[in-house]
Amino acid sequence: MEFKILDLFCGAGGFSSGFDKINNFKTVLANDNNSYAIETFKNNFPHTKTILGDITNKSIQDEIIDNANKLGVNMIIGGPPCQGFSLKGKKLGLEDSRNFLFKEYYNIVEKIKPKVFVMENVKALIACENGYFINEIKKLFQDLGYFVNYDILNSKNFGIPQNRERAIIIGCNIKNIPLPIPQKNTLVTIKDAISDLNYLNSGEGTFESEYKLPAQSQYQKILRENSNKLFNHIATNHKQIAIDKLKLIPPGGSKNNLPTELRGNQKFSNTWSRLVWDNISPTIDTRFDTPSNGQNSHPCLNRAITPREAARIQSFNDNFIFYGSKTEICKQIGNAVPPLLGKVLAKTILASFNNISQKNDYVEIFLNDANVKVKELIKNNIKVDHIITDPPYLISKENNFETMNIKRNGVDFGSWDKSFDLYQWIDDYCKILNKDGSIIIFCSYLYISHIIDRLINNNIIVKDIIIWQKSNPMPRNISRRYVQDMEFAIWGVNKNAKWTFNKPNDIPYLRSLYKFSIVSGNEKTSHPTQKKLELMEQLIKVHTNENDLIIDPFMGSGTTCVACQNLKRKCIGIEISEKYYNIAKSRLF
Repeated sequence: MEFKILDLFCGAGGFSSGFDKINNFKTVLANDNNSYAIETFKNNFPHTKTILGDITNKSIQDEIIDNANKLGVNMIIGGPPCQGFSLKGKKLGLEDSRNFLFKEYYNIVEKIKPKVFVMENVKALIACENGYFINEIKKLFQDLGYFVNYDILNSKNFGIPQNRERAIIIGCNIKNIPLPIPQKNTLVTIKDAISDLNYLNSGEGTFESEYKLPAQSQYQKILRENSNKLFNHIATNHKQIAIDKLKLIPPGGSKNNLPTELRGNQKFSNTWSRLVWDNISPTIDTRFDTPSNGQNSHPCLNRAITPREAARIQSFNDNFIFYGSKTEICKQIGNAVPPLLGKVLAKTILASFNNISQKNDYVEIFLNDANVKVKELIKNNIKVDHIITDPPYLISKENNFETMNIKRNGVDFGSWDKSFDLYQWIDDYCKILNKDGSIIIFCSYLYISHIIDRLINNNIIVKDIIIWQKSNPMPRNISRRYVQDMEFAIWGVNKNAKWTFNKPNDIPYLRSLYKFSIVSGNEKTSHPTQKKLELMEQLIKVHTNENDLIIDPFMGSGTTCVACQNLKRKCIGIEISEKYYNIAKSRLF
């Protein structure tokens, strides 16, 4: 799939810079009403058509729409400035005059009807008023036929040395596209970002200069690619009184290190603060050139950070050059979407369109977000006979614990386990369950009653609690607690269902207690909550029939799918982790 992008409210081009790093994406049209920003954009994207003008002007709108149609635009990105997402703004909602630029963005989407749109905005768009504004926005785009997903993403979780939280909304009228998952172990520090630029004093630097120091981190090497010169590395020419204040502030210090009479009247405690080499930056704003504005003074030099240093913290490549006055350049950098965040979004969108999946006569598995994929299943009227799954438990631990006096690391299941909604997914998946269908959910004993309540709310009659008793449990912390030798699953059926229950003929009755050993030997994978194949086969024999369709939304290492395949049941498996998806694939195909 090739994406031709219209970048609305494009600014300097951070969003486009990120998307254009992926081969399948190309920004062909851009609009902004700031002439300096458009100059920067045109110089960095010479093959992109740019339109300077106010999007609220009908002639400008018509020009945008006309050019978008001629250029074959099928994707729109942008961050419309909106000031009305607050308690005060709730009374008027999206009709609040301060939100008029969002309405213009919406109107352009409505008229061009791109396959995909991506919107960036302040996190209050999602966070404030219990989701009032985001629910209104979601409904508007859903009424146009778009799947809509949204989240608050923090740049620091995507290899950007900055604590920058922003609302991201992705809409698509073909498929349900998830938001990218925060990446583990990707923290990039200020030292990683700008240590090679550590030499200018106040008032020094030129628009174009030579590199004085070699790259000192992988991050610097990446951002230096295809750049033979250094641009925009110019230090603010501070007044002597500002320089004298900074001399009194040690590494890691703030205005609290100043004598009381020199602290000024700024109400925020982080004013006159230095960035810290081994930490990340707070959000880069449009006044990063002013020490009294916040924590934007250099870690050890007596000056604020330069535009190039701020651009590095925003993840711009060094060959991205900014034009205009110092004030305008600061605005361009501070208002930009970090390019590396745009790149991550592009990769996520492309992966959804590439639809990574595998299929044989019995099993079809998807690398996807279960909460996203189910929306497609509902829209396509897919129905299943049974849901058998082991969702995240919210039990990740990074601390140590003892097993038989041996120190062990806690099990970290990844970011999704830490933020997963234990109950919301049930509502959507119950919608695809056939009238005689059943559901089996493995869960922690901590949440059994809450999951039962949610099932009842979805007209599921809970029939029993199934217990897997492990014949050889792994003892943990044996001097302080009982051995944990059981796992639990809730079995429910649709109200008024004629459900399946295949009791073996050679026994008088069947108890809900299954005794099997823990997973071991060749069967064991690296998945931390893998279920015993023999256990899953027994459950599937009892609760399903040949050629029934079973779905496992949280497939993990694929044991449910393997059991279904062995027993000639059809199965859909969904897994969000590429690592575990590949493990499941290797077991099935």
